[in-house]
Amino acid sequence: MKKILIAGPASQILGVKIAQELAIEVINTETKLFPDGENYVRINIEDETLIADKEVIIIQSTGPSSNGNQNKRLMELFMMIDSVKRMGAKSIIVVAPYLAYARQDKVFRPGESLFANVVFRFINSLGIDELYTVDIHAQHVLKECTCKTVNIDSMKLLADYIKSKGAEDIVVVSPDKGAVERSKAFARHFGENVPVEVFEKKRDLKTGEIKMSGVLSLKGKDVVIADDIIATGGTMATAIKLARESGANKIFAVATHALLLDQAKYRILKAGADEIIGTDSIDNEACKVSLSKIIADYLK
Repeated sequence: MKKILIAGPASQILGVKIAQELAIEVINTETKLFPDGENYVRINIEDETLIADKEVIIIQSTGPSSNGNQNKRLMELFMMIDSVKRMGAKSIIVVAPYLAYARQDKVFRPGESLFANVVFRFINSLGIDELYTVDIHAQHVLKECTCKTVNIDSMKLLADYIKSKGAEDIVVVSPDKGAVERSKAFARHFGENVPVEVFEKKRDLKTGEIKMSGVLSLKGKDVVIADDIIATGGTMATAIKLARESGANKIFAVATHALLLDQAKYRILKAGADEIIGTDSIDNEACKVSLSKIIADYLK
């Protein structure tokens, strides 16, 4: 069956790279916002029979757009799926490297929504065949999806990049207890005996204010502080500051999804990070590591 790839507005560079890896045709999209705020998306073709009976791969990350609106990115994804379904695609594969709302998988306070599950109910209703994502925040939410799902691990790619920068005598620091297991898995890509240290973190559920404490044995060490997402950078910056105070040599701030909202870059670099490293799940200046080959390998 012939394959066609559609590069969504949030993943144009990544989409083209994946299409090149797969040696298949790539199509872009036309998007705009109507005066009333409604989204408009059009697959950039003149002949709809190009889609009929094809296996269509849609690449669309759903991180924040240039104006910080990830709802827009989700809506664009839903509209693209609907378009290719209407045009008679034989099968639809969605690659959403960063999937919005995956962090809303638990109820912390009365009255909250489990909106991660709702997003999957939307996706289910559109009738896709496969869904691929990368380092999703809470893997258990994928059980809500009725089609085949794959959660791709980017940690080896990130570790290889850090090693290429000449990092030595590495310690992986977990910014909180919730990230310990991920940090341990990440550390194994640097060697069997690479230590993992952890700071104590408390977050006010109402204000979001973070308090972090701990003095670790980091003197002269190259420190990797890794998380799945860097949003406003508050947790990361606080961990970096404590790592500096604990004697760290180089400090790498690492995330699969470096959203870098508000003043995140300023906070992280001012706190003492030597480099911010992310993947091209988010198309910004921190995307030092490309996911194109690993995603293409899964799609093959």
